[in-house]
Amino acid sequence: MKPMKIFLRYWFAITSVVSFAAGWAVLAHSNKPVAQTTSTSSSTVPMATLAPLNLNQNNNSNNNNGFGFFQPSTNSQSNPGFFMRTGGS
Repeated sequence: MKPMKIFLRYWFAITSVVSFAAGWAVLAHSNKPVAQTTSTSSSTVPMATLAPLNLNQNNNSNNNNGFGFFQPSTNSQSNPGFFMRTGGS
């Protein structure tokens, strides 16, 4: 088993280097991209800006982590197996 493992390691290394060199040669000898010479001008319309996101929407929450929409469950002590349930089949 050991000679086969050594052979496979060398085979993968050699084929990887040869494939890399072949890909490099193909890309080096490919045609260069031609600049687009269309006479029509394309006008770009600026995108509308979005309103800033207000993360502190829930001001009466007692967690001070900046995410007002996230409230961790406080009943994890009463039901310790809660996190182990998958709910799947």
